[in-house]
Amino acid sequence: MSERRPTPPLVALRAFDAAARLGSFREAAGELGVTPGAVSRHIKALEMRLGLRLFDRFNRSVVLTADGRRLAQGVADAFERLESALEAVRPGRSRQLRISALPSLAGKWLSPRLHRFSEDNPDLDLIVFAEDRLADLSNGEADVALRYGEGPYPGQVARRLMSERLIPVCAPSLAAARTIRTPADLLDAVLIHESWHDLPFADRMGWKAWFESAGVVDPRVQHLRGPMFSHSHLALEAALSGRGVALTSAPLAADDLREGRLIQPVDHALTNNLAYWAVVLPERADEPKLRRFLSWIEAEAHADPAVE
Repeated sequence: MSERRPTPPLVALRAFDAAARLGSFREAAGELGVTPGAVSRHIKALEMRLGLRLFDRFNRSVVLTADGRRLAQGVADAFERLESALEAVRPGRSRQLRISALPSLAGKWLSPRLHRFSEDNPDLDLIVFAEDRLADLSNGEADVALRYGEGPYPGQVARRLMSERLIPVCAPSLAAARTIRTPADLLDAVLIHESWHDLPFADRMGWKAWFESAGVVDPRVQHLRGPMFSHSHLALEAALSGRGVALTSAPLAADDLREGRLIQPVDHALTNNLAYWAVVLPERADEPKLRRFLSWIEAEAHADPAVE
């Protein structure tokens, strides 16, 4: 094994990192709790050791040189990896796997399957955060995030799990009470709608787009009615109760369809560019617990014939 070349003192690299981020020796000193003179001396020593000028110095600020910018990126990445390594060995944290997911995905797809991962990985304590907002992985809010969107996610490692397919679903009892043979027949049923909290609550574009993609030409498509829910799992619960026909994501309805609690009365799906993704930070993608989880969730997503 070759000998590792000695690196500059950590205190000098810390001073350089702070000054590079803040553009000021004085502000860097405030962040580190030392004097501006100490920051200046550390950086000067680093420059002499490397034989490079890292900053152009002005009266009230400093600006990274081209060499300084290259070093700053590498040092910042190194400190992030170091923080991740320290976090991983803190008592209790290495055993935890914190997963952030949208409430509907967490409740209707992830939770019914997660016990299989737990059984195969008894060394891990699973924590699931069901929330609408996007967890900030860089701040350690979660280890892995399950997201819904077009992707890709710049600066992160993203695994595509399932494509989005919107299908109509209803309780078998409702279908038995009505004659539903074609997409147009659904215009006579109670339609259950979904809407995100950041969209106008009167929006019913999902069903409208579905009817149009099915070739239904009817003025009623422009004047749809029916109850609206802010989350898919709430719309699915209404459909399970026989309250109407919901237009929902095929992956979220997969278990209810397979178990016969719901049926798809018309064989037509609306596809788009959206999908479900598993996202982790690139510097953590090789951690054993994250590798295990990513491999498992990809296998689960691809194993279901109802999911594409």
